[in-house]
Amino acid sequence: MQAYFLTAIEPSALARLSPCPALLAPGFPFPPTAPPLRTHPMKIYVTLIPIPPPNPTGPDPPVIYHFTTGLKLRSIINTGYIKPSTANIEPNERPVAWFSTSPDWEPTATKCLIPGKAGQIITANAQHGLVRITVPGTCAPYIFPQLPLIAGTSPTTCIGLLLSGLELGADPSTWRFTPEPVPTALFREVEFFDFANDQWLAVDLAELACRN
Repeated sequence: MQAYFLTAIEPSALARLSPCPALLAPGFPFPPTAPPLRTHPMKIYVTLIPIPPPNPTGPDPPVIYHFTTGLKLRSIINTGYIKPSTANIEPNERPVAWFSTSPDWEPTATKCLIPGKAGQIITANAQHGLVRITVPGTCAPYIFPQLPLIAGTSPTTCIGLLLSGLELGADPSTWRFTPEPVPTALFREVEFFDFANDQWLAVDLAELACRN
């Protein structure tokens, strides 16, 4: 699993830190000859540092998955592509399409802020089902830490995406993306999730296209 940590460091601030107020609580021994406490403003800089596995990209997985909904699947079929998303991107940022190396539902694809199965059911009811599209692993070769380099995404936005994903229960180490559209001709399988039997069921893409 991809590891991350946040740093908050200003070396000069360490010499300026005042004793913790908790140490001044009644009954806590404190030297009566201690000098007067001094307070100073302090800047905190937060930096996201990815800790990649020994081989960050590694070989492409045999297949990857794009998670979406029945409602959005209609648009994919009509256009003939999984298109990079332009939602909530910055002016100079390049849109990307997201995929996962995990066959399990991607929590960030849920269309509400309720995590877990409850959020999935709400999403399915509102948008005509949960959909999983299987494509070759080469369709989305980039991993999450490469987002600033490939898409021009700001570090602040990357931190927000990371923390939001973790809060929803996602595993960012499974995230893959591409700035290129992925054509339906490369789809290996399209499936809808069957909540009654807790499994994915394949559907005929040509039949779905005729319905649309």
